[in-house]
Amino acid sequence: MQTTTKVLSIIVYVLLGTILLAAGSALLLFKTGLLPDAVTSAILSEAGGNLHTLHIVQELGTLFVFAGLITFGFVRHYDQSQFFHWAMTDFLGLMALVHWFDVRGPNTSLTEPIPVTLPFLVFAALGLLRLATERSKAGA
Repeated sequence: MQTTTKVLSIIVYVLLGTILLAAGSALLLFKTGLLPDAVTSAILSEAGGNLHTLHIVQELGTLFVFAGLITFGFVRHYDQSQFFHWAMTDFLGLMALVHWFDVRGPNTSLTEPIPVTLPFLVFAALGLLRLATERSKAGA
């Protein structure tokens, strides 16, 4: 069971790392001419056409790139990833909370908070599974 949990964890880490790197890179590449026009338009639209907001969004992109690289680092050093796993679970939980309790007002649709909550739920469940399987190994 521990091997299955490790493989599942690594798959989740690679998926999340890829998403974080892709999203962060797209934000950082805005106005470089390297992104498709549709992606550039979507980023500008999400920032409400405000370049000051876009600057803050690009700063968020640097965090996404950093988090993606750290995630890939713990794919390589999985045996040292327990603290990372719970720190990333906390990060994903805080991202979800920001979308459930939006400063713009109550959500009229669940299409925004639910997709942001899913990674938190996956990491929380996977973390509990890791605790259970790693404890059983330590107790054996």
